[in-house]
Amino acid sequence: MRRQRASVMAWGGGRPHNGGPSPRSRFRRDGRGRTALPALLMALAVLGAGGCAGSSATTGDAPARTAAAAPTEDPAAGPVPSAPATTTGGFNATDRGWAQLMVPMNERTLLLLDLISERASDSGLSDLARRTTVTHRDELTRLRAVLKKSGAEGTNPHEGHDMKGMVTDAELRTVAATRGAAFDDISMTYLREHLEQTIVVSRGEENSGAEPTATGLAAELEKRRGRQLEELRRLGG
Repeated sequence: MRRQRASVMAWGGGRPHNGGPSPRSRFRRDGRGRTALPALLMALAVLGAGGCAGSSATTGDAPARTAAAAPTEDPAAGPVPSAPATTTGGFNATDRGWAQLMVPMNERTLLLLDLISERASDSGLSDLARRTTVTHRDELTRLRAVLKKSGAEGTNPHEGHDMKGMVTDAELRTVAATRGAAFDDISMTYLREHLEQTIVVSRGEENSGAEPTATGLAAELEKRRGRQLEELRRLGG
C-alpha cells in the first residue's frame, strides 16, 4: 500500500467524485465499486492499515473507495482469531485500529458540519449539525486519549485514504459549491454515510476490542450515532 504524505491538502486526501454524490449502500458494492464491510475492525486488527486504499492520482472515472477486506481463513493455519492479542495497557489491535480510524473520521466530518451549520437552508439540519459538532469534538478528545494510552498516539495510518464514512476533499468542495435545497441534500448524503459507518465499526470494536475504555466509548458512539441518524432521517436525509 502506498501512503500519500507530501501532497495531502488541508482537507485531507480525497479523490474526485465526478458529478457529485451517488447513492451508496452500507454493506455492498455500489455503482462506483466502493465497499464498506462490517468486518472492517477485524481486518484492521489482522492486516493493520494495509487494507485501506491510498489516494494516488488517477485519471478518468473516480477510483474505487474501499474499506479493508475481511480476513480469510487459511485451512492450513487454522481460523483467524476472533480477538487479537492485547498490546500496551490491555489494548488490543482492534482497540487501536478503531481509534485510529475514528479520529480522522470525526476530524473530517467536523469540516462538513461547519459548512452545514453555516449554510443549510433547513433550520432543523443546521441545528442538528451544531449539536453534532459539540459531541464530535468531545469524542475527539476521548479518542485521542485512547490513542495515547494504547501507544498509538501520533500515528494516522488512514491519512489521505478514500474510504466510506471518511469525508474527502472532493466531497467538501462539492458541498461548498452548492446552495439551497441541493446543498441540504448533498450534505445529508455524506453525513448519513459517516453516521452509518461509525455504527458499523463501533459495533466491531465492541465485539472484538479488549480495553473497557475503548469498548465503552464505542458503545456510546454507536448509541449516539443511532439517535443522530434517526434525527437526520426525519429531516429527509
